[in-house]
Amino acid sequence: MLVHSTSINLWVLEVFTAAWCFVMGSVIGSFLNVVIYRMPLGLNISKPKSRCPVCETPIRTRDNLPIFAWILLRGKCRYCQSSISMRYPIVEAIVGIFFLMLYLALVHSGGQFLPYRNPNRFSGVYQIMEGRTWDLIALDLYYSYLFIVVLAAAYIQFDRQIIPRRLLIWCFLAGIIAGVFLPELHPVPALIPVDAVSSTVLSGDNILSENRDHGTLHLGFEVQTLITVGWGLFYGAVAGILFSWPVLFQTQKPGTLIQPGTTSLLILIGLYLGWQQVISVCFLAALCLACCVILVRKRNSESLPLPASAFIAAVLALQMLLGKYLTILPDDFGYPSYLMLTGGQIIAIPLLVGVAHYIVGNRNIQRNTQDQIPFDETSTITS
Repeated sequence: MLVHSTSINLWVLEVFTAAWCFVMGSVIGSFLNVVIYRMPLGLNISKPKSRCPVCETPIRTRDNLPIFAWILLRGKCRYCQSSISMRYPIVEAIVGIFFLMLYLALVHSGGQFLPYRNPNRFSGVYQIMEGRTWDLIALDLYYSYLFIVVLAAAYIQFDRQIIPRRLLIWCFLAGIIAGVFLPELHPVPALIPVDAVSSTVLSGDNILSENRDHGTLHLGFEVQTLITVGWGLFYGAVAGILFSWPVLFQTQKPGTLIQPGTTSLLILIGLYLGWQQVISVCFLAALCLACCVILVRKRNSESLPLPASAFIAAVLALQMLLGKYLTILPDDFGYPSYLMLTGGQIIAIPLLVGVAHYIVGNRNIQRNTQDQIPFDETSTITS
């Protein structure tokens, strides 16, 4: 009977923790809507209180609840009945679902989906109660902050605005300070031995040795961590240049596909995730971008509605959730195959982005040419 009661209590705690992650994510998503709207305009993100953009009436607390308030109000302002964009609950839902999924993939699973890390022996809320997941909780917060910054940047570029520097600078500073002094935030080291499996068992000095006790945080400076951060920044810059090369030296106004600030996002991803994972993110984002552009190239829409950063944000979320299956490491394929696959990804990035940029550029040229033709010449008269 006691065992049954304990199981029920654990199940209730599991549900409560998962619900709390979703609620906290949706609340942060609500604040992210304010950041997306106000920060590019240079406005204060904390004052004044949120208000209707049409009648400028301050929004009550009960009408500011994430997702549910929009549903209860049927997407309209309580006072002037003006329509409220559906984008607000969408952002709140995206962040809430991501926070929930990241908790399940990182903390609840005991690190089962992290690349190059031995997962915990236990999973679920039990290991949290035992204090065995402090490293995973810190990594969850670390990844969550990066994701909401990249998501905000993607929405800002969707609105055809420039990503504010302070948004990127704060994210960069947090990544540097926390990443350098908390080694557990970098489960994938920059330098992996050729025979990674045997070396992790035999070498007691290796950061990710088999005998390491997961669950604790070690605040301190380590040379290996500094090397990992440095390589992440370097390859993040390389990936950013390869991804943004069609517009790097463009003197005219950039197009809607690749906008200013895209390179900075990939540098941040390299800083937070390491060089192996930023290569995977950049390659998959370029592949998804090229496929999407090819699929919609014959449609009558003016251009691809989504900026390239939207694909980066989507792939980044997948990388954080399923990094073990999306990251190429030497011990998975052997060193020669590893070099070939990684090199192939790096070479493919500018080619895929170039194809997407060429198709979108041609569509824009054809549209501008058609717009310049007088209406009388394009019309036909039938009897």
